[in-house]
Amino acid sequence: MCTVIVCFDPEAQVPLLIAAIRDEMLERRWEWPDRHWPEHPGLIGGRDTREGGTWLAAGAGEQGASPPRVGAVLNGFSPDASSAPGRSTVPAGVPRFSRGRLPLRGAERGDLGLGPAELRHYDPFHLLVADAGKAVLYGWNGSGRTEEELPVGVSVLVNTGLDAAAPRARRFGPVFDRGRPRPAAEALRSAVEPGEIWGQWPQILNEAARGKARAGGFGPKGGDDPSSLIAHVDLGGHVWATSSMSLLACTADRMRYAFTGAPGDPEAWRMVV
Repeated sequence: MCTVIVCFDPEAQVPLLIAAIRDEMLERRWEWPDRHWPEHPGLIGGRDTREGGTWLAAGAGEQGASPPRVGAVLNGFSPDASSAPGRSTVPAGVPRFSRGRLPLRGAERGDLGLGPAELRHYDPFHLLVADAGKAVLYGWNGSGRTEEELPVGVSVLVNTGLDAAAPRARRFGPVFDRGRPRPAAEALRSAVEPGEIWGQWPQILNEAARGKARAGGFGPKGGDDPSSLIAHVDLGGHVWATSSMSLLACTADRMRYAFTGAPGDPEAWRMVV
């Protein structure tokens, strides 16, 4: 996951609304959100077929299973010069664990629950763990751990965390705030289309997907927009780009989840839960 927009308001009928955008190598295969993990029977998410984990996991809220809760991971960076994207910070001789384990852990437990000895197995990350009562961003940069409660309102999470100065946050924080959905709790039971819950947010995402992309300096002159929600980087035959988008809504007892694997196509959204 490379961008997550969170609207958190514990006083609202639907306290948690999320729009999450996944950027990944397009050749890396994945499976549509489902119950892919028998060891986590209450969780739903898209499955990374290479490592078996996920970029986002949602507790479906069934009785006796995981409560309505979201875990979403974003790749992070270490604070030193060796933190070039794609370069591991896991010490030599230490087994390297996939960050795709973390959303499953967060959605099931409700926290990160890892100390320094366990965290050193992971490359830097930011992990959002959120439900109707609390939204927390955990961070690990390869040497230190952070924990930050998200404020009430709309927050934009990027690879540098809750970073209001990031171009995506400066541009799209106000956009998602102006289009902030205010669904009634009953909508989570009755909705059949994403717009019935998330209002303008699907349209904002669709329009962003049809605009200029972030190319990390690899694109043609004038074709790289650092403030774009959408990524597209051609690395000489290997393309890193936005591959899917998710929308989630959560009350204390119910979760709804919409997903698209064709960003920009308004007809491609599907309700998952």
